[in-house]
Amino acid sequence: MFNNLSNKLSKIINSISNKSLLSKYNIDDSIKKIKTTLLESDVSILVVDDIINRIKNKIKKNNSISFTNGEQFINVIHQELVNTIKNNTKISLSDKSKSLLLIGAPGSGKTTSIVKIAKLIQNTGKKVLVTSIDIYRPAAFLQLELLSKLAKVDYLLLHNYSNSIDIVEQVLEYFKLNNYDRLLIDTAGKIYNNNYIEDIKKVNSLLKLSEIMLVTDITIGQDIINLAKNINNYLLVDSIMITKMDSDAKGGTILSLKHIINKPIKFVGTGEKINEIELFNPSKIISKILGITINTSYLRNINNSFSKNSNKISNNFNLSDFLKQLKKINKISGINGILNKIPGITNVFSNIKYGINHIDNKFLIKIEAVINSMTNLEKNSPYIIKSSHKKRISKGSGVNIQDINILLKQFFLVKKTIKTVRNNNFLKILNNMNKLVTNKFYKK
Repeated sequence: MFNNLSNKLSKIINSISNKSLLSKYNIDDSIKKIKTTLLESDVSILVVDDIINRIKNKIKKNNSISFTNGEQFINVIHQELVNTIKNNTKISLSDKSKSLLLIGAPGSGKTTSIVKIAKLIQNTGKKVLVTSIDIYRPAAFLQLELLSKLAKVDYLLLHNYSNSIDIVEQVLEYFKLNNYDRLLIDTAGKIYNNNYIEDIKKVNSLLKLSEIMLVTDITIGQDIINLAKNINNYLLVDSIMITKMDSDAKGGTILSLKHIINKPIKFVGTGEKINEIELFNPSKIISKILGITINTSYLRNINNSFSKNSNKISNNFNLSDFLKQLKKINKISGINGILNKIPGITNVFSNIKYGINHIDNKFLIKIEAVINSMTNLEKNSPYIIKSSHKKRISKGSGVNIQDINILLKQFFLVKKTIKTVRNNNFLKILNNMNKLVTNKFYKK
């Protein structure tokens, strides 16, 4: 999510975060870089100009920022980006509206989203019913039925009707008869069809207390803005759900969308599974984009795992200890799990060719084979390992000498910085382990 935008902004943030004194040049240069990055990441130029002007005005009002530390300046950037996408009212699942109409372009993920939302509302104790008026797509009813069964959400699908108004009338009767609290309605992706728009207006009027939610796919880039504008010209959209937030999209469109059509973003879809949906949290999203928020409790768990028996580790850290520590990390939730939970981590692993998403956890098996093929003396004093030792270790472990060299090189780098875990400087250790996970250990 936001990989492109996040990586670039994280580098800018990291370059100023540790400065104890900022000059006017530092600030101006950082603002220029932020502007360029936002424009390159599909943020509308109007939105970029607005964000940059607000940042400059905030600094102008508080001249002391020019002479203080980087953290204060970063807080200004964070807050103004949050202000760009924040909602005016608090998002709640207990809305006054009895029904929710989901509209959006074909392929935006409406059908999956409706079941996700239904499940989320159902989990609050509400009785929820889902249905569809997508009479244009033959597989629409079947898809909604399968997903509803999977999520254990009630559904009523009237296949034999060819008119959306007739469907809604029948569904409403069933809804009232069975005392449901919320009705969620899937629609066709014919948002540019005038007849269909008129149909939606009639359905909306018939439902009375209803809400129209625009479901939009973040991967369509700048088209998301044109789509939102066009729909808003024909229909009064009440809220927004953004899907495919787990994709590699540039991500800047989320800043443009909220700013331009000024409707609350309620939900974000973070994956394909039914439970991969979240209430929109602007501060959380901006923190991820900037790469400045690390889950401190999670990091503490990692640090505690490293720091056990720290006296032993500090001076007598050997290859057996090295393997034990790697296994401890892996047990926490897997190396991939750890790395993905730390925003901005891809900047630390800039030398990894395929990125952290391709790390193969099984590389530990190779490392273990190498270390287990060593003598106790070699494990405790790896500096004695020369060419003849490596040939024997290679034959015993089935790993080539180049991999053994990489392992030893990284062991010595980690040993140099292992003491920093006492200061929670886990990223520094990861940085020195950068080359350990080479393409030799990637999934092919």
